[in-house]
Amino acid sequence: MKLLTKDKPKHNWLTTEIWKVTKLTSGFLFAMTIQVSTAAESKDIKLSSKFINAPLIECNATSRKLAIDRLSTTNSSALLFTEQKTIKGKVTGTKGEPLPGVNILIKGTKIAVTTDFDGNFSIDVPDSGSILVISFTGFVTKEVTAGNASNIQLEEQNQTLNEVVVVGYGTQKKGSTTGAIAAIKGSALTQNASANVSNGIAGRVSGVIANNRSGRPGDDSSSLLIRGFNSFGGGTSPLVVVDGIPDRDLNRINPDDIESVTILKDASAAIYGVRSANGVILVTTKRGKVGKPTIKIDGSYGIQQLTRMDQRVNSWQYMTYYNELNANKGTTLPYTQSDIDKYKAGNDPNYTSTNWLKEVYRKDAPQANVSLSVNGGNEQVKYFFSGQYLNQESNLRNSDERYRQFNLRSNIDVNISSNLKVNLDIATRKEDRNYPAVSIGSIMHETVSMYPFIPAYWKNGLPSSGIANGRNPILMSSSAAGYDKVVNLIVNPKIGFDLKLPKITEGLSLNGYAAFDYNVRSQKKFTKPWDAYSYDKTNDSYNNVKNSTSITSVLQNEQITNQNTYFLKLAYDRKFNKHGFNAFVGYEQTTTDKTETIAYRRDLLSDQLDQIFTGGTKGQNATGSAYQDGRQSYLGRIAYNYDNKYFAEVSSRYNGSFNFPSATRWGLFPAISAGWKISEESFFKNNIKAIDQLKLRASWGKMGNDDLGEWINGVFYPNQYLFLTRYQLTTNQQNYSYFGSDYTLNNSIYLSATPNPNITWEVQHSTNIGLDFGFLNNKLTATFDYFSNKRSDILTARNASVPLYTGLALPKENIGETVNRGVDWSLNYADTSNPFKYSVGFNLTYAQSEVLFRDEASNIPEWQKSTGKAIDSWLVYQTNGIYRTQADVDNSAHFEGAKPGDIWVKDTDGDGNITSNDKVRIPQSATPKIAYGIPMRAEYKGFSIDLLWTGQSKAKQMILPQGQGAIVAPPTWLYNDRYTADNPNSKYPVAFNDSDNRNNIPADFWLRDASFFRLKSLEVSYVLPEKSLSRFGVLNMRVYAGGTNLFSIDHMKQYNLDPETNNTTGVNYPQTRIYRLGVTIEL
Repeated sequence: MKLLTKDKPKHNWLTTEIWKVTKLTSGFLFAMTIQVSTAAESKDIKLSSKFINAPLIECNATSRKLAIDRLSTTNSSALLFTEQKTIKGKVTGTKGEPLPGVNILIKGTKIAVTTDFDGNFSIDVPDSGSILVISFTGFVTKEVTAGNASNIQLEEQNQTLNEVVVVGYGTQKKGSTTGAIAAIKGSALTQNASANVSNGIAGRVSGVIANNRSGRPGDDSSSLLIRGFNSFGGGTSPLVVVDGIPDRDLNRINPDDIESVTILKDASAAIYGVRSANGVILVTTKRGKVGKPTIKIDGSYGIQQLTRMDQRVNSWQYMTYYNELNANKGTTLPYTQSDIDKYKAGNDPNYTSTNWLKEVYRKDAPQANVSLSVNGGNEQVKYFFSGQYLNQESNLRNSDERYRQFNLRSNIDVNISSNLKVNLDIATRKEDRNYPAVSIGSIMHETVSMYPFIPAYWKNGLPSSGIANGRNPILMSSSAAGYDKVVNLIVNPKIGFDLKLPKITEGLSLNGYAAFDYNVRSQKKFTKPWDAYSYDKTNDSYNNVKNSTSITSVLQNEQITNQNTYFLKLAYDRKFNKHGFNAFVGYEQTTTDKTETIAYRRDLLSDQLDQIFTGGTKGQNATGSAYQDGRQSYLGRIAYNYDNKYFAEVSSRYNGSFNFPSATRWGLFPAISAGWKISEESFFKNNIKAIDQLKLRASWGKMGNDDLGEWINGVFYPNQYLFLTRYQLTTNQQNYSYFGSDYTLNNSIYLSATPNPNITWEVQHSTNIGLDFGFLNNKLTATFDYFSNKRSDILTARNASVPLYTGLALPKENIGETVNRGVDWSLNYADTSNPFKYSVGFNLTYAQSEVLFRDEASNIPEWQKSTGKAIDSWLVYQTNGIYRTQADVDNSAHFEGAKPGDIWVKDTDGDGNITSNDKVRIPQSATPKIAYGIPMRAEYKGFSIDLLWTGQSKAKQMILPQGQGAIVAPPTWLYNDRYTADNPNSKYPVAFNDSDNRNNIPADFWLRDASFFRLKSLEVSYVLPEKSLSRFGVLNMRVYAGGTNLFSIDHMKQYNLDPETNNTTGVNYPQTRIYRLGVTIEL
């Protein structure tokens, strides 16, 4: 409890004693793993030596007994040196087809063989009574005696019912779950060519809304929402749990390391308490399996291309546009008609156009990925080791920008005894980002703001200085301007145990783990002036403007984050005839400490010295920050199953959060769910043959959200300690105070925030009703869910109770309320019983939120209030198109100075004037209300093709084409259909820039339909015949080709923008299309 108080404890035994013990235990476990593994191998050799060197014993009754006794003390593998029997057999599927690659294991030993291409096998066994364990992916594992193994037929697994899915703090069979749970196999994620795991989740399952906003290397993740928006006050992202540990990074895991991803969408997530309200994503990594070591190598090479490249006007079009703009303003025209004609003619080498977007971006950027894994073990030790190297270059043409990633993982399981198992997992990663010293926003701004008649390079090859101060985006994106290097080093060790307690009672177990996550982030940003040249026509000379480009400076930022997680669970799992019980009680604690140190100096001795100690004292800065977080929990769950028909589950978590005062820190988060498998009832089985499976599910849960953080002007504020009176140091010297005995000017502190002593978490009541169907021998399966999430205690300000004009400001309070309702459903058909195997699915999510209460000021017009509208919405002017005549202007309310060709804004409040009160709320945003996916697969004789189509609807994005600045080159679509005297029926208004308060406005005129239907991923592969590989020692070889974001049907194509963009000016690092070739080899 002490860790959750606002005073940091003086002696934290968890970070001292346990850490010491853990380090010793980790070392012991690692040494023991090697020793046990070595012993398991050497034991056979020693025992076999004993048998070979043992003296012959007479074959009489006594001696036979002695031999048997002696044999019983040896390892089972020593039986190899006694008389054995060879068993030959064949393994087939349900249709009698031979199954190659089936694993046949002598039970209780590590002796195993696999079937050949025709399903045949041969294995030596001690006697005909030996038990053979036959296992193969997609089929039910079977045990037979060696004497009955000549012809073995395997039954296909019912993937929907029998597959095991990971749930909170445990696993369950899919057929017995009562919550809304979706699962993705790790193999499906690897089909996406993107280097980021989150991009592979899009479209795979219902309930998840994923949008990729950028393709920039190292910053190309998708935003993830589970069943849409539920809050307007705090965080909306789901909790990510990797191998039981919260807050580990999903995006940068090696996709080849992932066994499965499970999404908890309803009250099934309530077991995570104050972290559950936004849903939970559970990631499970691969572990070792019994068998010979299997080495898997996967290598791929890809080409990244921008999905859409913006098109801007050329030189004469630019001049024409800005002449029209200045004419509309009544100011002097900046360009002569003779110059415009020369640029338009295009036959004078001194009058050309520069396509700055093509100069800054290149068409192709390489991406390379190599993964290596080793998987195997015996009954004592199982292991999974893996490594990955990823190199992702940028589409910036002359930039050193790139992202490199190094992943290492080791998952080891050791059976100390038949009742005790321990595990040691270590995952490490290095993320190496190399960015330009100038921000990508500044580079993009200059790219679209450059005069197209300025060359990128002068005739003599010198780089041009741009419009002013050498701000040539080609140089700004290059290493000539310096660099911004960010390196993240992540180490995630975890040690755990699982102890069965059969002597107390059958089915009882005790298990737990401790994890220590470290993240060291080091950033070094070095800026320096660069060579850029202006041209003087009068003297025909070139002047270097290097001194006006930038200053020399070094910024260093060091962050160290340490998160410790401790978990202990007492579990009971047992079945009595038709009654099945699964229950556990547990304790979990998570603590986080973060420190940050920032240092800055400018005016270095030389632009060749990128060291901070060479800087001057002017503007120098040394500062830092610290951050703490922590949670404690007592949790439990009871699940009951009667005769595989009736299911019930109750869970609860008593959770305490560091973010709140002691009086409101703790809360109880219960959940209840039930299921009825109607298809198992006799009245159903005997009368309805068309439906193989029908299950009704329902759940309710109370869930919490203690994420109070928010982004303000690009800066993230965690919003901790809102229950305390907070002070800050004055940083502006103009606000320093005179005080002290000598009455000198000194720094001071000031009151920065008024406390709210009653602050607490957001509360969500989640209700879900679902149906699961199965038809055609469960080849066709369907799931349908209706959900309603009502959230209260959302943190927001009392704007109505204390209006801003009073000059007073109260702290935010837990007064907001919302509701989010919708459906998600999925449909899948799979036929794997024939040589030609195929499957096709469809999943859809519809989520519509509504603000129930937000304390809005009374003077806000009803049509602008968010209450009763969607959480995410646009506040815009409604329009009637464009003024075509002066009479249109004169006969309507309008902005001052409005003319024909300007946007016609509606007078919503009818007061005869156009003001901000005329804006209306449009209940849509760039985040869709509808998202769907269509996965498809076909396989025949080693060939396979996988496709994933994704789409979204009911989404709108604001695009202000001239919002980037006063001299922005307009896009061609705007220029070609702008209003002029010769084009009075145009689609778009007169020439304008960002200072035009009549046309550059947030209006429904500029809202674009962001719906799309796209081929998200495609992969075609071929598995080479095993017979052709076996002589080279290769078990399996697969070659594949494919890509991501290959094709799209949408309404944004005419604007040369990707439909997943969320930038209001349409200027950002674009999304990417990736083509990939690769090969996978198993040895």
